[in-house]
Amino acid sequence: MKVKPMQTFYAKVDSYNQTTYETNTLSVLLKDDTRLTLRVDETQDVIEGEVYLFEVEPIDFKGREQFLVQHFTHISDVELNYSEKEKVMGAFYNFAPIPIDDIKATIESFLQKITNPTIKAITLGLYNKHEKDFYLYPAATRFHHAYIGGVAHHTSTMLSLVEGFVKTYPYLKEELLIAGIVLHDIFKIIELSNYYAPEYTKEGRLIGHIAMGVEKIGEIAHQENVYDSEERLLLQHMVLSHHYYGNFGSPKKPNIPEALALHFIDNIDSKFAVLGDALKQTKPGEFTQSLGVLDRERYYKSKLK
Repeated sequence: MKVKPMQTFYAKVDSYNQTTYETNTLSVLLKDDTRLTLRVDETQDVIEGEVYLFEVEPIDFKGREQFLVQHFTHISDVELNYSEKEKVMGAFYNFAPIPIDDIKATIESFLQKITNPTIKAITLGLYNKHEKDFYLYPAATRFHHAYIGGVAHHTSTMLSLVEGFVKTYPYLKEELLIAGIVLHDIFKIIELSNYYAPEYTKEGRLIGHIAMGVEKIGEIAHQENVYDSEERLLLQHMVLSHHYYGNFGSPKKPNIPEALALHFIDNIDSKFAVLGDALKQTKPGEFTQSLGVLDRERYYKSKLK
C-alpha cells in the first residue's frame, strides 16, 4: 500500500460547512488562488475568513480528491518575523504599501532622538510592551490606513513631517512631538479585535483608544516613578486632545503647541492617505468619487506629469 504524502500550506478559509459525517468541510484559498476542499474533525473550530497553516493528508472522498486535516495553526500563533508574515498574509489581505521592516526602521530612528529620561521611559515602556501588535494592526476598519500595518505606517508618515514643522516653528519641542505621535494611536491594538479582519471590541466601543492611551501613560508613569512629572501630564494631554473635537473622541482641545501640531499632522496624514487611495483609482482628467472624510468633495486628477 502506497503511503500518501503529508502536505503543509497556508490557506484562507472561505467557508466552513457542517456535515452529517464525523468531519466538516472547509473550502480554502491558497496563495496562488487555488481552491481546495479540506475535511476537519467536527470537534475543531475553524473561523471563516482567517488564515491557517494546515498540515493535511490527501484522501479520496466519494471519488473526489480532498484533504484530511491532521493539524492546523492560526497564523497569529505561527512564529514568523514581520517580513515573513507580510509575505504569507500579503496574498490574502491588504498590507501597508511600504514593507513593515522599513516602517519599523523609520519609527525607531525617531525614537532614538528622544533623550529626555522621563519622556523616553514612558514612550519606550509602552512601545516595547506593544511592539509586536503595533506593527500589524490597522489604523481603522475603513477609511484611512485600514490595512495590516496601518497604525505603524500612519505613525511613520506623521513622523516624517516632524522635521519640517520643527524647523519652521522652532518653539516646538521635537522630543515631545515625536513621543506624542508614537503614542497617539498605539492603543488601537486594543480598540480593534485583531489585525487581519478587525471589528471594534467592547473596550473599543465603550472606552476607545484615546482614553486607553491616557490611562496607560499614567500606569507606566507610576511604574517608572515619574507620575508627578510635567512630561507625563503633557503626553496625556497630547493623546487626550489629538482628535480636537469632542464628537470625535477628544474631551479637551489642544492647549500646548505640540498637541496642536500633533492634531494637524494627524489630520493631514489621515486625509491625504484617503485622497491618495482615491486618486490611484481615478484616471487623469477625471474627478475622484465623493470623499466622506473630505467634506464629500470630489478632487480632480490633473493630466500634468
